[in-house]
Amino acid sequence: MQVRVGSFNLENLFNRYALLDEPWQNRDYDKVVAAYDIASIASRDGDLVSYELTQLQRNNTALAIEHARPDILVVQEVENLIALRTFNDKYLDDYFDRLVLVDGNDPRGIDVGLLIRAGFQAEIVGVRTHIDDNKNGKQGGVKRSANRAFGFTASNAIFSRDCLEVDVKVGGVVLTLLANHLKAQDGKASSVTRRLNQSKRVAALVDANIAAGRKPIVLGDLNIDSKAKQYDKSLDPLVKHKKLADTDPAGDWTHYYASKKSVSRLDYILADKTLTAGPIEIVRDGLTTKCKQYTGNRFPTIGPEHTEASDHCAVVVPFDV
Repeated sequence: MQVRVGSFNLENLFNRYALLDEPWQNRDYDKVVAAYDIASIASRDGDLVSYELTQLQRNNTALAIEHARPDILVVQEVENLIALRTFNDKYLDDYFDRLVLVDGNDPRGIDVGLLIRAGFQAEIVGVRTHIDDNKNGKQGGVKRSANRAFGFTASNAIFSRDCLEVDVKVGGVVLTLLANHLKAQDGKASSVTRRLNQSKRVAALVDANIAAGRKPIVLGDLNIDSKAKQYDKSLDPLVKHKKLADTDPAGDWTHYYASKKSVSRLDYILADKTLTAGPIEIVRDGLTTKCKQYTGNRFPTIGPEHTEASDHCAVVVPFDV
């Protein structure tokens, strides 16, 4: 039996509330709490692009997923389960029928989740979250405080978002998908240390799953290119793990950084070496036309501003189980 396992950073998939499209005098409590669609965010300041451009962009996000044809998909940068359900319903025509997401530690509210294709013969048999793992990798001691600028901050937590573990039984084999979005690069030594500690903790979870008879697959936005000249070794516990295989040994690029006009590999699928994997597939058709490193076909409505599917590419690997 074959299972197509993928990862995709959806780039700020947030709820759009009815309040935002109403004149001030029409805004009431019911409209404040009613999330009716998906927003596209223009910058880290939270400003929105127009509703019409939002529809184009999120339709292209959906097209990238449909081109990847995943049976199981791990996603990053999703506000919450409501946003994921809305996107699946309005833009993917319910391509998925099982969705898992736990609110994580990111102050912006960008979480990781997992989806399973409708009709795919698989069973979720276990879910574990690590939002309460402290910097020593043990549960407890994470403090969350209200923050006027961000809503809340989580201190003493090892994971910036979460390492969401989902056990999926497929064809008599239990795959454990370890969904990740590791600490971003910001030029600080503390961020490198945190990403390294996150990698170590994920590696320990890999070992625990193997010991329990499950087959782990680590996937997601790991936020650094392990083959770049400036690589800081923060992913070494994973990319050099003796029982994991990199399904993209060439390290093909998966992300376009607009401000520097550069590409790099941030998205990974690292799988139990006992699994038989086919070649990785990277969907670049949804990238902005500003990305000159890609010269292939693009979706018809892709343009230079706020219509791209994401700044990341969807990646997918077929496994025989």
